[in-house]
Amino acid sequence: MKIVDVHTHVFPPEVIKKREEICEKDPGFSALYSKKSSVMVDIEGINTYMKSEGIYCVGVLSFPFKDKGLLSLCNDYVTSLASRSDILPFVMVDLRSEKWSERELERCFGKGARGVGEISFYSGKFGGKEFERLNGIADFLKERDGVLLLHVNEQVGHPYSGKIRVDFGSLYEFVKKKQGLKIILAHLGGGICFYEFMPEVKEVFKNVFYDTAATPFLYSKDIYPFIASYLSEKVLFGSDFPLLSFSRYKDDLYEISGKKMELVLFKNAAKLFNLS
Repeated sequence: MKIVDVHTHVFPPEVIKKREEICEKDPGFSALYSKKSSVMVDIEGINTYMKSEGIYCVGVLSFPFKDKGLLSLCNDYVTSLASRSDILPFVMVDLRSEKWSERELERCFGKGARGVGEISFYSGKFGGKEFERLNGIADFLKERDGVLLLHVNEQVGHPYSGKIRVDFGSLYEFVKKKQGLKIILAHLGGGICFYEFMPEVKEVFKNVFYDTAATPFLYSKDIYPFIASYLSEKVLFGSDFPLLSFSRYKDDLYEISGKKMELVLFKNAAKLFNLS
């Protein structure tokens, strides 16, 4: 069975070397990568992961740095991989600078970018003002058939680095206003997926998908039969590599039956990204 991992993180070698220096200047980056135990990889690490675990295709995600130079450097790195059929490059923009972001998106999509993400506000909250900053990006992606990947974590439970406050009401209104935009909500949308039992939410979220990134750290394996029963056509496998790899999910994924597992591991992503 082919496996698409839509949620992996990659950095240029020079960013990995300057980790400590960047942490001193960027609180969001520091929240996730100040500890030496927080592994960072370049494309060689991704290649090794794909080969060792039999991954057919990966989405490689950038990081929401505050520094435009770092954003462009990382965007150049991921788009340099765009010629590979097994790579889906996601780029990042500066949500504080709309004009610069417009130019950067034009540049990156001209080089083969497939989406924007993982958008997050690791040193703050994700609410109405933050979603307003996404309007221009959303309109651009709708025109280019691109995908927007948002970091949305659960709002209860244990604290951890990178866990932020997300206003689900603002998220719902944003999706409602941007009908037709393809969206992936990371980490099973922080549980907002459960609201799809409400008919009006299900209708508004018809172009919303969810990835499984970091699920073993968040939920028991009982989440997988739930996915199989109610969300098998909307969930994409995402590992959050190098935090976790496919092997960490493999046994629990057997809670999903064969055909529905194929949807989660391959067919949903193939449809979303028009993979052959």
